[in-house]
Amino acid sequence: MKYYEILPQKGFYLLAGLFILWGILGKMDSSNYTYRGFQTGDNNQIINLDEDGPAASAGFELGDVIITNGGIDQNDNKALSKRSRPNIGDKRIYVVDRDGESVSLELTFSELPDTDKSLNNVGFIMGLLFVFIGLFMFRKNDSPLTKAFTIFVLCFGFIFFDGPYLEPGFLKTLVNCISTSIVLLSFAFMMAYMLEFPPQAKIPKFLFIPALVVIALVCILSVVRPDGSGTFNMILRLIFGVTIIFYFLGSLITLIKKYAGATPEARSETGLNLMLAGALIGLLPIIIYFTASVISPGIDLPGNDYIFITFLAIPICFAMALNKQTAN
Repeated sequence: MKYYEILPQKGFYLLAGLFILWGILGKMDSSNYTYRGFQTGDNNQIINLDEDGPAASAGFELGDVIITNGGIDQNDNKALSKRSRPNIGDKRIYVVDRDGESVSLELTFSELPDTDKSLNNVGFIMGLLFVFIGLFMFRKNDSPLTKAFTIFVLCFGFIFFDGPYLEPGFLKTLVNCISTSIVLLSFAFMMAYMLEFPPQAKIPKFLFIPALVVIALVCILSVVRPDGSGTFNMILRLIFGVTIIFYFLGSLITLIKKYAGATPEARSETGLNLMLAGALIGLLPIIIYFTASVISPGIDLPGNDYIFITFLAIPICFAMALNKQTAN
C-alpha cells in the first residue's frame, strides 16, 4: 500500500477541513500575538534587532547575550516551556551579558507591527489556496497521481497556518508533535510526488526516513526538554535545516532529470515544462534562503520577508501539469 492510499476518499476532505479550521482558529487568535523586536542565535545572542521595536526601546543592543528571561535561565527550556505567553502591554525583565557586564532591561511587549500582520494575512491566504487547489484537483479526478498531489499540497498548506495558542501542558506538546510531523512529511510528500509524476520512478524505501527520524527527535525533546546550549541549539538547527534542504534539492534534481530525459514534445504533452517552471520559481529562492539561514542564522536577504510567496507557483503550475496528465 502506498502512502496516499492510507487515507480513504472522505479522509482527504476531513484532513482539509481540519487544516482550514486550525488556520481559522489561529487567525482569530492573531490579535493576541505579541512582539518583542529581536531575534537570537544559537547561543542566545541577539543577531537581529528591530530599531523601532520594543527591545530597542528598552535598551537592547545587537550582540547582547540573554542570560535570564523573566527570572528564568535562558537555557532552562523546561521552565520556559511551562510559562504562558505574554499579553500585549506585559512587562518582563531580561538580564543580558554586554561585553562581560550584566545589564538588566525591562521589555514591554507590543502588538505585531503592520508588516508582520500583513505577512500573517498573506500566509493565511496562501494556506487556503494550497488546500483549495488540492481539493479542486481531487474532486476532478481521484487517480493515484491526484491523491499523491492532494496530500502533498494539503500538508504544504498547513505550513502557512498559524494555529491558536494553547496553554502549556500535554495537549500543547501533542499538537506541537503533530504539527512538526505534518510540516516535515510535507517535504517528503513533495519529493514523492516528483517521483510519482510521469515518467514514474521508483520511490526509495529510505525516502521518509530522514523526516521520521527528525520527527522522533523533536517529539522526544518536546517531552524531555533538556537544557539548551549554543552547541545543542546549533546541532538541532542544522539537523532540521539539512533535512528540509535534502527534500527541496531532491525534488528539484528529480524533476530536472526527468525533464532532461524527455523530448520537447513529451515535456509539453506531459506537463513537465510546467512542473519545472513551478519548481524553479517556487523552490529555488527557498533553497537559497534555507541554505543561507543554516550557514548564517539571522541573515537578511533581499525580499526576505516575502520570499515564501514564490511557493504559490508550485500548486498552480503543478495543478496545470496534473490536469494534462488526467486529460490524457
